[in-house]
Amino acid sequence: MAELRMEAVTFRAGGKALLHEASLSFRCGELTAIIGPSGCGKSTLLKCLTTSRRPASGRVSLAGQDVWAMRAEYRLALGYVPQDDVIHPQLTVAEAFEFASGLRLDTSVPPAEIRSRIDSTAAALGLAGAKDRRIHRLSGGQRKRVNIGIELLADPKILVLDEPASGLDPGTEEDLVKLLAALAHGGRTVVTTTHSMEYLAAFDRIVVLAAGYVVFCGSRPELLAHFAVDHEAEVFKAIRGKPAEAWAALYRRSPLFARALSS
Repeated sequence: MAELRMEAVTFRAGGKALLHEASLSFRCGELTAIIGPSGCGKSTLLKCLTTSRRPASGRVSLAGQDVWAMRAEYRLALGYVPQDDVIHPQLTVAEAFEFASGLRLDTSVPPAEIRSRIDSTAAALGLAGAKDRRIHRLSGGQRKRVNIGIELLADPKILVLDEPASGLDPGTEEDLVKLLAALAHGGRTVVTTTHSMEYLAAFDRIVVLAAGYVVFCGSRPELLAHFAVDHEAEVFKAIRGKPAEAWAALYRRSPLFARALSS
């Protein structure tokens, strides 16, 4: 899978920069978490990454090609799971998957293959026993898995999720993070925003945003060392100790910055 990159991406709205020259590399086989205080630019970053918004400057590229210029093709390789459910609550899980397959799959795909994809996707997500259950009767974790399954039917190589653990209890959140890690390590590029700090050790890389600036990218041990804290929960408190621009400058001077952009 070709490398997905953000290259000095800046996004403005109403004359204000919501994202400042964000440069990141997202790798196949890795699960990346994007964290930061409320209003830090996480959703804006995802919108640029998924071509929902066009950067004011810089670019998002796949295999060196600007994805905005090839966005129709790019979106075929992309699965996007929004924070809110996009499934009709009165449908069964199987019906939701069947409806989604009609929208996401080419009309040339034989019905037998569609049924096979639905069955294998449900099994992979632990939903095989719930296929005949209506969406509104599922738990929050099961509904989130259905939303993910709708995207997986098209076998995307890049999966982007916006706050998928929102509203889930800790045990269900842990199961979801393990699922996302398995999807990534199976050969996908998986990127997710999260407010939770509890399971960051399960992520291959962590990106921290503050006031629209990328102020860190690296592993959990590197996160703790960079912000000189003992626990992830203390990171946001440390960030408040000095301006985001200062944290961004510190990060860009560190070896972490070059490693974050290397293939």
